[in-house]
Amino acid sequence: MEAFQKIHPLEFYRKFLVRSVRPDGRSLDDIRKTTISTGSITTADGSSFVKMGNTSVVCGVRAEVGEKPSTDKSKISSYNVHENKNIFINIELGPICSNTFSSTKPSDIAMSLCSRLNSLINRLEIPETDYYFDEEGKALWYLYVDVYCLDYDGNIYDAAVLSIISALKNVKLPKGVIENNDEYYKDLESPQRKLKIQHYLIPLSFSVIDDYILADPSLDEEKLSSGTINITYNELNEICLLLSTGTSLISETNLKDCMKKAKERSSFIIDLINNSNVDK
Repeated sequence: MEAFQKIHPLEFYRKFLVRSVRPDGRSLDDIRKTTISTGSITTADGSSFVKMGNTSVVCGVRAEVGEKPSTDKSKISSYNVHENKNIFINIELGPICSNTFSSTKPSDIAMSLCSRLNSLINRLEIPETDYYFDEEGKALWYLYVDVYCLDYDGNIYDAAVLSIISALKNVKLPKGVIENNDEYYKDLESPQRKLKIQHYLIPLSFSVIDDYILADPSLDEEKLSSGTINITYNELNEICLLLSTGTSLISETNLKDCMKKAKERSSFIIDLINNSNVDK
């Protein structure tokens, strides 16, 4: 059986899919066990660790102080009141998580993910005052979010999104004072404050193999798939991202079914994120 799987992996999968089950024992709709923990990186201003099946990522947030940018709208080509200019996301997929990635050249997967994640972060709608370093907001906190994949076994998008929202909810920022216009000092006597994140991000991804749609695909399933669907909702069931890639055409019925499954995961994910940040 193992030799058949290596030589004819797609035919091997089809023998299971026709019975609405996968080789790992999951049904087509089953999602791997998901766990979230926060605050384990003591040198970071916020951190999280997310594990989905055998896929695991760690996320660290580093806060730096900088000048407040110009607010002259006439000098800005495209202005969006919800556009986030204080959070910058980077994701690393290196040989430590899979031998398919290089340590010298960023992968196409990493670059595509990075673009999506930086766009998605705008949907959190964090108040600008949360980034104030001093009382007047003459200087701001800028958050650099680094996501590192430790073990890559498929569905890195969902794991990355969960790690980012969990790490940001773990962030604590001190107030500060400015002297001589350019000297920044942290006020260590004042209580630290958390970000008032307005929304959650609840992701669920699918892979398409033949006419079958598989939730939370493993790496083997992603390699065999002809299409991928990434869906992200917030807690209000508003779509934050809906992306379908690949050569397979997704019917409207199947797409609505995927969207329904993503919504049904909302309460579980919200509880998971909240419980990971209790008293932290």
